[in-house]
Amino acid sequence: MKKKVLSVVLAASMAAALAGCGGAPEETKAPETTAAKTETTAAAEGAESEAAEGEAAEGEAAALGNFEGQELSVSTFSFNAELLQKNVYDPFMEATGCKLIVEGGKNAERVTKIKETPENYDVVIIGDAFVADLIDADLLEKADYSTLTNRDALYDNAKAPFGEEYGPAYTFNRLGIVYDKATCPIEITSWADLWNPELEDSIAIPDITTTSGPLFYYAVAKMEGLTPGTDDDAIFAKMEELKPNVMKTYTSANDTITMLNQGEISVAVLLDFSYTAAKAASEDYVWVDPSEGNYSGYNTLNIVKGCDNKDLAMAFIDFYISKEVQLAEALDGVDSPVRTDVELTEEQAANFTYGKEMIDGLLLPDWSVINANKADWTARWNELFSVQ
Repeated sequence: MKKKVLSVVLAASMAAALAGCGGAPEETKAPETTAAKTETTAAAEGAESEAAEGEAAEGEAAALGNFEGQELSVSTFSFNAELLQKNVYDPFMEATGCKLIVEGGKNAERVTKIKETPENYDVVIIGDAFVADLIDADLLEKADYSTLTNRDALYDNAKAPFGEEYGPAYTFNRLGIVYDKATCPIEITSWADLWNPELEDSIAIPDITTTSGPLFYYAVAKMEGLTPGTDDDAIFAKMEELKPNVMKTYTSANDTITMLNQGEISVAVLLDFSYTAAKAASEDYVWVDPSEGNYSGYNTLNIVKGCDNKDLAMAFIDFYISKEVQLAEALDGVDSPVRTDVELTEEQAANFTYGKEMIDGLLLPDWSVINANKADWTARWNELFSVQ
């Protein structure tokens, strides 16, 4: 194994995540219960989830191999840390005998760290926009991911979203609209409704630098019949028309949900997994799949270039996309499954990007266009929304 400089406890990382920051790397241990822990939607689902997580350690153990005493350093998101500990980290360590060293944080911050010290990381779990950035920087290991035993069970567009040499997606998420029907003056059914003057100073939209920001940019372009990268002047002109309605351009979905809960806004453009957290606060929150369509993003699993233990890294990625883990994560409301054989009830699948019909109908942006225009779009966005 490469030398690690990350040696703290995952429980502390979870506390930092719940406090809204991506802290130092953490060695995984069983987390303490906190008030912020996500609740399973119903007792019956909780029982199914416990069964699924129990199977995760047993069903995959034989195929994973023995990695007793070895370490794997993982860079991942900071949210849902306790549920990931339960459904992924603990079962994997039990099955393989290895020790996971997990660092949580925001996408952009983690990319910066990987660029500065790639030797500190083995596996990166990150959104699609940032995968493209890491590929451009030649920081992802090219590998034969077709050898993953669980890969064939994935939807085709999850198997190799960045080409056969890079890792699979483990979840899809779609961009939509959440509004508070108790405070919003109109019923919202489309992206175009956001421009209604009755919504003045009441909307939160994602900043262009976030994962969902470019998805919203593409949604506006499609609504107007425009092409990002070619018709940017017209797209930004349409954005300027929206400005009177925009109370906040956000970089944190959690902060946006807080604004919704406190009545500072009545409408938010969010990814679907954020609605899972939002709806727990109020039955008045409504999810909208806009009539013009949903742009989608996906989170991926990749090996960092220079990883000294590729076999363990591949075993971890294979485990992450196993049926047992995908089912447990779905039942706990963490991630939408990308396996064709994970079956959910209508209630369990509510607000997930789930099922062949929905997944086949998702709109995907062109990340090569996004990355080529990122600097220009960011500068123009900051100028337009400088007071947000």
